[in-house]
Amino acid sequence: MLIINYKLFLCYNIVGDNMFIKSIEKALRYTKPFITGKVLYENREILNDINTLIVLNKNGDILTTARVADAFLAADDINEVFTEILNEMKLSNKKGITKIERKYDVTPKTIIKLHNILIDVAENPGKLTIIKHSYLDLAIIKLENTENVFVNNFPVFKTGIKKIGTSICNLGYAFPEYDAFKYNIEKEKINITNKTMNFPIFPSSGIITRNIADQNKEITMFETSVPALPGQNGGPVIDIDGNILGILIGTKRIATNFTNDMLLNLDLGLAVDSNAIVNFLEKNQIKYNKIN
Repeated sequence: MLIINYKLFLCYNIVGDNMFIKSIEKALRYTKPFITGKVLYENREILNDINTLIVLNKNGDILTTARVADAFLAADDINEVFTEILNEMKLSNKKGITKIERKYDVTPKTIIKLHNILIDVAENPGKLTIIKHSYLDLAIIKLENTENVFVNNFPVFKTGIKKIGTSICNLGYAFPEYDAFKYNIEKEKINITNKTMNFPIFPSSGIITRNIADQNKEITMFETSVPALPGQNGGPVIDIDGNILGILIGTKRIATNFTNDMLLNLDLGLAVDSNAIVNFLEKNQIKYNKIN
């Protein structure tokens, strides 16, 4: 896995009033995009994906969701397995290729190559170590080389009970606007082009709607009135002072009968609470900042 670092061209759009402008500027210092190029077996089409990371300290320790962190693990497995499968196909005729497809359950939508890039976190971070929470959708990514970390301003987690109605802003890199990958069909390899490397942050403001208990009946999550958009997963939920109240892990849909003739679908954001986050960080001896 190749990890390249870029200086970001950052811009953002505010949803709502201006009360989050300064807090977003503060959060941009430690909130970074993580991009992925996926290659489908059918026509070798490249799909761009983007998610969000939070850099915690001068060692470059990263906080994100377990599902986002899984992309690093998946890349090594997918690239290793399909390199052998594709080489086997090259030595086969049409009938033989069909047999190989059936043998390995290769469909048109099967991902055959996966490439990840950390954006503007550290120079030559080396091998990554991933620590996942035992049941919450949280993960820590540790860098092998902690020198030359580009980030020098770090988040502050605000702990304590989250009051219903608290103004929040979901922050992350929704809607990919980059063109970084090109697939070499002859060599069956993803090449890095860096043709378009623009990563606009996308904030969405709202309020905390409900606190949520986990499988152990402990309050470790909360809802937001605005959904987590694709790409915002792993991003911070910040208050008007720029402190982190939680980390976005997805969207939940509530379907209910609005009237006898109308079904109401309501999409809400879902975040892991900062109290659960700092407990996870302390358990793994990760340096961080907090206020009560």
